[in-house]
Amino acid sequence: MSYRMLGCNIILVKSSRGDSADMTGMDEPTAIRSCTLHVCTSCRPRGMPRQPREQRPGFRLYQALCDAFDADPLQDWVDVRSADCLSLCPRPCGIALSSPGAWSYLFGDQQPDPRDIVECVRTYVRSADGSLPRDHRPESMRASILGRLPPSTGA
Repeated sequence: MSYRMLGCNIILVKSSRGDSADMTGMDEPTAIRSCTLHVCTSCRPRGMPRQPREQRPGFRLYQALCDAFDADPLQDWVDVRSADCLSLCPRPCGIALSSPGAWSYLFGDQQPDPRDIVECVRTYVRSADGSLPRDHRPESMRASILGRLPPSTGA
Protein backbone atom coordinates (compact mmCIF):
# COMPACT_ATOMS: atom_id res chain seq x y z
CA MET A 1 0.00 0.00 0.00
CA SER A 2 1.31 3.41 -0.86
CA TYR A 3 -0.01 6.83 -0.08
CA ARG A 4 1.14 10.16 -1.39
CA MET A 5 1.15 13.31 0.65
CA LEU A 6 -0.12 16.35 -1.18
CA GLY A 7 1.38 18.92 1.18
CA CYS A 8 -1.01 21.67 2.18
CA ASN A 9 -2.90 21.80 -1.09
CA ILE A 10 -6.58 22.55 -0.88
CA ILE A 11 -8.30 20.69 -3.67
CA LEU A 12 -11.75 21.53 -4.97
CA VAL A 13 -13.86 18.49 -5.64
CA LYS A 14 -17.26 18.55 -7.35
CA SER A 15 -19.21 15.72 -5.78
CA SER A 16 -22.30 13.87 -6.87
CA ARG A 17 -25.05 12.81 -4.53
CA GLY A 18 -24.92 9.12 -3.96
CA ASP A 19 -23.51 6.34 -1.87
CA SER A 20 -21.70 6.44 1.44
CA ALA A 21 -18.32 6.38 -0.34
CA ASP A 22 -19.01 9.91 -1.61
CA MET A 23 -16.45 12.21 0.04
CA THR A 24 -18.64 15.19 0.53
CA GLY A 25 -22.29 14.25 0.17
CA MET A 26 -22.95 17.70 -1.31
CA ASP A 27 -23.50 19.09 -4.78
CA GLU A 28 -21.39 22.22 -4.32
CA PRO A 29 -17.59 22.19 -4.56
CA THR A 30 -16.01 21.55 -1.17
CA ALA A 31 -12.44 22.17 0.00
CA ILE A 32 -10.63 18.89 0.63
CA ARG A 33 -7.52 19.24 2.80
CA SER A 34 -4.76 16.65 2.67
CA CYS A 35 -3.64 15.31 6.04
CA THR A 36 -1.39 12.89 7.83
CA LEU A 37 -2.82 10.24 10.10
CA HIS A 38 -0.15 9.06 12.54
CA VAL A 39 -0.81 5.68 14.16
CA CYS A 40 1.16 4.51 17.19
CA THR A 41 2.35 1.04 16.25
CA SER A 42 3.84 0.29 19.67
CA CYS A 43 0.52 0.72 21.54
CA ARG A 44 -0.47 -2.26 23.64
CA PRO A 45 -2.38 -2.78 26.87
CA ARG A 46 -0.39 -3.10 30.08
CA GLY A 47 0.82 -6.65 30.55
CA MET A 48 0.65 -7.59 26.89
CA PRO A 49 3.97 -8.96 25.55
CA ARG A 50 6.09 -6.55 23.51
CA GLN A 51 6.81 -9.19 20.88
CA PRO A 52 5.85 -10.03 18.29
CA ARG A 53 5.29 -6.40 17.35
CA GLU A 54 2.81 -7.41 14.63
CA GLN A 55 0.44 -8.66 17.36
CA ARG A 56 0.26 -5.33 19.19
CA PRO A 57 -3.14 -3.65 18.88
CA GLY A 58 -1.49 -0.44 17.64
CA PHE A 59 0.27 -2.26 14.82
CA ARG A 60 -2.96 -4.07 13.89
CA LEU A 61 -4.80 -0.72 13.89
CA TYR A 62 -2.14 0.74 11.58
CA GLN A 63 -2.56 -2.18 9.16
CA ALA A 64 -6.36 -1.91 9.26
CA LEU A 65 -6.22 1.84 8.55
CA CYS A 66 -3.81 1.35 5.64
CA ASP A 67 -6.20 -1.21 4.17
CA ALA A 68 -9.25 1.01 4.81
CA PHE A 69 -7.75 4.09 3.14
CA ASP A 70 -6.34 2.03 0.29
CA ALA A 71 -9.94 1.20 -0.63
CA ASP A 72 -11.40 4.64 0.14
CA PRO A 73 -11.90 7.69 -2.12
CA LEU A 74 -9.86 9.67 0.44
CA GLN A 75 -6.69 7.71 -0.31
CA ASP A 76 -5.16 10.58 -2.29
CA TRP A 77 -5.70 13.01 0.59
CA VAL A 78 -4.62 10.90 3.56
CA ASP A 79 -1.07 9.87 4.33
CA VAL A 80 -1.24 7.04 6.88
CA ARG A 81 2.07 6.84 8.77
CA SER A 82 3.28 4.60 11.53
CA ALA A 83 4.65 6.30 14.64
CA ASP A 84 7.00 4.38 16.91
CA CYS A 85 5.40 5.89 20.02
CA LEU A 86 2.94 8.72 20.68
CA SER A 87 3.48 8.45 24.48
CA LEU A 88 -0.15 7.52 25.15
CA CYS A 89 0.71 4.30 26.98
CA PRO A 90 -2.12 4.53 29.54
CA ARG A 91 -4.67 5.06 26.69
CA PRO A 92 -3.82 2.68 23.81
CA CYS A 93 -4.29 2.78 20.86
CA GLY A 94 -3.19 6.29 19.92
CA ILE A 95 -3.58 8.27 16.71
CA ALA A 96 -2.86 11.86 15.68
CA LEU A 97 -4.29 13.93 12.83
CA SER A 98 -2.36 16.83 11.35
CA SER A 99 -2.34 19.07 8.32
CA PRO A 100 -0.35 22.24 7.54
CA GLY A 101 -2.30 25.34 8.57
CA ALA A 102 -4.96 23.32 10.42
CA TRP A 103 -5.75 22.19 13.93
CA SER A 104 -3.98 18.96 14.95
CA TYR A 105 -5.63 16.32 17.16
CA LEU A 106 -4.49 13.53 19.45
CA PHE A 107 -6.80 10.60 20.29
CA GLY A 108 -6.39 7.61 22.59
CA ASP A 109 -8.50 4.52 23.30
CA GLN A 110 -8.87 3.59 19.61
CA GLN A 111 -9.97 0.09 18.69
CA PRO A 112 -8.60 -1.99 15.80
CA ASP A 113 -11.82 -1.35 13.82
CA PRO A 114 -10.98 1.62 11.55
CA ARG A 115 -14.52 2.72 10.54
CA ASP A 116 -14.99 5.55 13.05
CA ILE A 117 -11.46 6.83 12.45
CA VAL A 118 -12.07 6.90 8.69
CA GLU A 119 -15.29 8.86 9.26
CA CYS A 120 -13.50 11.31 11.57
CA VAL A 121 -10.75 11.83 8.98
CA ARG A 122 -13.45 12.41 6.36
CA THR A 123 -14.82 15.26 8.52
CA TYR A 124 -11.32 16.63 9.16
CA VAL A 125 -10.31 16.88 5.50
CA ARG A 126 -13.56 18.71 4.68
CA SER A 127 -13.01 21.34 7.36
CA ALA A 128 -11.46 24.60 6.15
CA ASP A 129 -9.29 24.93 9.27
CA GLY A 130 -9.22 21.34 10.52
CA SER A 131 -11.84 21.92 13.21
CA LEU A 132 -13.48 18.77 14.59
CA PRO A 133 -16.34 19.92 16.83
CA ARG A 134 -17.42 17.25 19.30
CA ASP A 135 -20.85 16.76 17.72
CA HIS A 136 -19.26 16.25 14.26
CA ARG A 137 -17.01 13.39 15.40
CA PRO A 138 -18.20 9.77 15.55
CA GLU A 139 -19.59 8.87 18.98
CA SER A 140 -16.59 6.68 19.84
CA MET A 141 -14.21 9.59 19.21
CA ARG A 142 -15.94 12.17 21.37
CA ALA A 143 -14.53 11.06 24.72
CA SER A 144 -11.24 9.74 23.36
CA ILE A 145 -9.79 13.12 22.35
CA LEU A 146 -6.70 13.85 24.43
CA GLY A 147 -5.78 17.22 22.97
CA ARG A 148 -5.64 19.54 20.02
CA LEU A 149 -3.02 22.01 18.85
CA PRO A 150 -3.69 25.27 17.04
CA PRO A 151 -2.64 25.66 13.42
CA SER A 152 1.03 26.42 12.92
CA THR A 153 1.70 29.95 11.76
CA GLY A 154 5.00 28.93 10.20
CA ALA A 155 6.96 31.36 12.39
